[in-house]
Amino acid sequence: MLSFSFLLFLVYFFLLFDFSFPSPSVSFLPARNVTLYGDAHLKNNAISLTQQHACPASSSSSSSNGVGKALYLYPIRFLDPINNTTASFFCRFSFSIVRSPLCSFGDGMAFLITSNADSFSLSKGYMGLSGPALNPQDSFIAVEFDTSSDPSLGDINSNHIGIDVNSIVSFAAIDAESVGIDLQSGRQITAWIEYSDSSKLIQVWASYLQVRPQSPILVAQVDLSEHFKEYMHVGFSASNGQGSAIHIVDQWRFKTYATLSAVTPKDISEKGDCLMCYPENPMYSDGPGTHNGRGKLLEMALGLGGLAAFTVSIIVVLLVVIFSAIKKRRGVGGRTKEGRINRVSRRLSITEIRSATMGFHRSRIIGQGASATVFKGYLSSCGSVAVKRFDHAAIECAHNPFITEFATMVGCLRHENLVQLQGWCCEGTGKLIEAADSKVVGMFNTLEVERMLMVGLSCVHPNHEKRPTVKEAAMILRGEAPLPVLPQRKPAVGFQSVLPEDSDGTLNLAGDNSPCTDDPTWMTPRTDFG
Repeated sequence: MLSFSFLLFLVYFFLLFDFSFPSPSVSFLPARNVTLYGDAHLKNNAISLTQQHACPASSSSSSSNGVGKALYLYPIRFLDPINNTTASFFCRFSFSIVRSPLCSFGDGMAFLITSNADSFSLSKGYMGLSGPALNPQDSFIAVEFDTSSDPSLGDINSNHIGIDVNSIVSFAAIDAESVGIDLQSGRQITAWIEYSDSSKLIQVWASYLQVRPQSPILVAQVDLSEHFKEYMHVGFSASNGQGSAIHIVDQWRFKTYATLSAVTPKDISEKGDCLMCYPENPMYSDGPGTHNGRGKLLEMALGLGGLAAFTVSIIVVLLVVIFSAIKKRRGVGGRTKEGRINRVSRRLSITEIRSATMGFHRSRIIGQGASATVFKGYLSSCGSVAVKRFDHAAIECAHNPFITEFATMVGCLRHENLVQLQGWCCEGTGKLIEAADSKVVGMFNTLEVERMLMVGLSCVHPNHEKRPTVKEAAMILRGEAPLPVLPQRKPAVGFQSVLPEDSDGTLNLAGDNSPCTDDPTWMTPRTDFG
């Protein structure tokens, strides 16, 4: 009970206190929470990073030479210098790159994490990312979706996905076409990007579907804690260079979280906050005040709810502990409302019986009759007991007092004022022939008697399907059929109590102290005594 209450305490403790790194809050409109640079603009609740312009591009076609950038309004914390911990992150977004008619493709676009929101390059092929003149104090990480090819920048072709760290030259890249993705198709593509700080691994998935593929298309080992600043800006960047295309981003989710293990479950990391939602999307939250007002109210409500749940759980645990203690003290744990004890007796070993009665010592005798002697004993499982030992010499073939009394105790005699049967034990050794009547020893054929005893045992098998027919039994006795195969141990027998159906009065007996696995339990007919 103590461990259970401690577990409840831990659960509600984690509900009340958030140990994750700060992430963008609840869903909202991009116009209120995204800062746009250059050619970037909003279109149908999506971000268009670039604009169409005449081909070939002229220096006067736009004020930014075809470069656009969109960053989340607030910087996000990636490092905790006090605890020396680094955030892991998960990002999911959909994008499409549509070429302008009669024009070549632009440079492409990139998902960007940067320490300097104002740092970007107008150079061809850079997708708006920082150029060679990057300030040593600045840092950026990007996953590029490149639609141009410039060998001087290390591009493998005009349709590739790469991972950049403080350089436009990717340190890891893959041909998108080799994994079934065409960045120049104009189709909407969904990308998933995840970084786990515990494994120092960044993974990228891409698909035309909204379902995350099983395997990533790009995996790279990198320790981003060496490149993260305490606060970084998150968003997207794109450029057209000498071409013309529009680069559209929507349905953006981003989340930072503390990594507790090397493998973060997908369902945990994907629970990011929606940064780009259509109004008809269920995740969409109406009103520009959602981020500041309703978000705080939601956090306060969750906090108070968690505190209330924690208090209630403590009260419930205390009540359960008190009730259990009272119940145990009164000794009502094993009794029903009618006073019957619903305890099923079990088979005891002869070793337990001998130990309980001090080896059937004469000083433990408390009663003696014609067919049995009663000893006082003690069992650790149930305390003081009376052990009734039947005399083997007094047991006759037609009358067995042990079986009669055993069936009576199990069958119906159950009352709180009567001694309850706690267990039983059959003590016996020897061979099958020793079961023959001692009065006719030496006056019979041993093989014939063994055959008769084997037939008799098979005829009383509790499973009627395994009993021989009368014709088969006669043929075995005459030696015209092979002897029956007897089980290695006594088959299980079920005694059904005549108590009401809701009473737990069924006892299964096997040939030894272990559960019987040879046969299922076969029930004997119900019997009414008296």
